Amino acid sequence: MSIFDRVILTIYTLVIALLSLIIIAFSFKLVSIQKFWTGFVLLYGRWEAGILGFVLLIFSIRFLLSGIKSQKHNETIIRTNEVGSVKISLVAIENLVRKVIEDIEKIKDTNVKIQMENDDVVIVLKLVITSDVVIPELSSELQNTVREYIETHTGITVKEVCISIDNIFNPQKQRAVK
Repeated sequence: MSIFDRVILTIYTLVIALLSLIIIAFSFKLVSIQKFWTGFVLLYGRWEAGILGFVLLIFSIRFLLSGIKSQKHNETIIRTNEVGSVKISLVAIENLVRKVIEDIEKIKDTNVKIQMENDDVVIVLKLVITSDVVIPELSSELQNTVREYIETHTGITVKEVCISIDNIFNPQKQRAVK
């Protein structure tokens, strides 16, 4: 959501909150209906009030449509060749990355995030690894393996593979019971 939309949404929310407070005040008889009606009658025939109502209507329609609008076009990469086009979803790329990682015993847990940058992808990996790993060797090998696998199997250029070691898995050695 853009900053403009956030500002408009904030203003719109404040107007709705004000209307809600007015309704609550009426329901508990905190505001005289005659005083409110006198203020309300002053708006009758005023073009400023009509413009305000029209602007609020436009905001309502905009937020309604933005909630309905599909974001599918951002979730796929389209490759076109002489025969036709191929759409590869970011979820499919994520699953291919998981397939590469699942066979590595020294990685105990992983969180994969795929980001699009133009026609390329950036792969972000958050890992939990065993304590006996040489991190620079593992990360370099993993970056090269993931990049080659994705580029070979999808034809999509991998701009970079970012690795973050979130934790070290240190299994407690089980003691023999005598």
